[in-house]
Amino acid sequence: MLLPKGKLPLALLRKLVYRNLPISGHPLRIPSSGIGRTGSVVVSIDPVAGVPLNSYGFFAVHYSASDVAVKGAKPRFLMLDICYPVGTSSGWLSKTTRELGAEARNYGITILGGHTGAYDGISLPFISTTCIGYALGHQGLGPERIKDGDKLLLTGPLCLESAWLAASVKPRVVERHIGNLARRRIGGRMGDLTPLPNALTALKLGAKYLHDVTEGGLAGAIQEMSSAVGKSVVVEKSTLHFDEDSRDLITALGEDPLSASSFGALLIVASPVRAERMLSKKRAFKGPITICGHFERGGKALLLVGGRKIRLRSTRDIYQIFSEGLQKQITAH
Repeated sequence: MLLPKGKLPLALLRKLVYRNLPISGHPLRIPSSGIGRTGSVVVSIDPVAGVPLNSYGFFAVHYSASDVAVKGAKPRFLMLDICYPVGTSSGWLSKTTRELGAEARNYGITILGGHTGAYDGISLPFISTTCIGYALGHQGLGPERIKDGDKLLLTGPLCLESAWLAASVKPRVVERHIGNLARRRIGGRMGDLTPLPNALTALKLGAKYLHDVTEGGLAGAIQEMSSAVGKSVVVEKSTLHFDEDSRDLITALGEDPLSASSFGALLIVASPVRAERMLSKKRAFKGPITICGHFERGGKALLLVGGRKIRLRSTRDIYQIFSEGLQKQITAH
């Protein structure tokens, strides 16, 4: 069996990876008596690859730091492993680390150290980052806290990540479908491709559980959430907010907007009272926020359309199609 492209599906992770490793029951949450009375350390590691070269610095911070925030902690430290092909321009490394440093400072993140070097056998740059954060709340995040009737909120732009990659790699294709102005609007929104600020805000306002929207799009995220929680998640389609240019592009390409990668969008679970409080504090969030669904007994991912519940299923994620064009772009750089 050949491994699929992109993030390894959970079933294959369990079969090929998890069963072979001595994994803790809570691999991202390590108890630590030295960090506050009820504190713990939350750690996440993520690669930066499959994105345009000029965006590595931004995502080197936001991929792993966002994971830490979604797990209920404030990112504090970062470790870096920067590898690149022999002959890579020093200008790329300097620009990338400047942008990385600016993003880290903006969120109060300190670089602890790491490794940087060029190696044979590498065809494109690769940055792996480990982020460490502190969870100091009396109540941690977890699917076990979710009850029937709890609300699901959505903030951040659906579809933007996939459309942004398409606009970066295949601008002429994008322009043919939605025009030059829309392509430029999408291309200028890299700064919205992170759930980090909204995750930190949701934590302050009493979220029970958070889930980012990455590979597989909203459909994949809802399916993962239903599996983790052991309840049915009912999402009302009319309440979903998309980046309009991005949705237009993905629809014009004949793909499913609900399955498009949307790093930057965030699902928030809260009690009905806390959910209303978040709506009253909507100016604290970056972008729109809506109540888009709820939890009930069962174990299904459901989409409510015109009062009728239908099974929410994932289709092909268009992000993977356009990431194939990066190799040529990088080779020509």
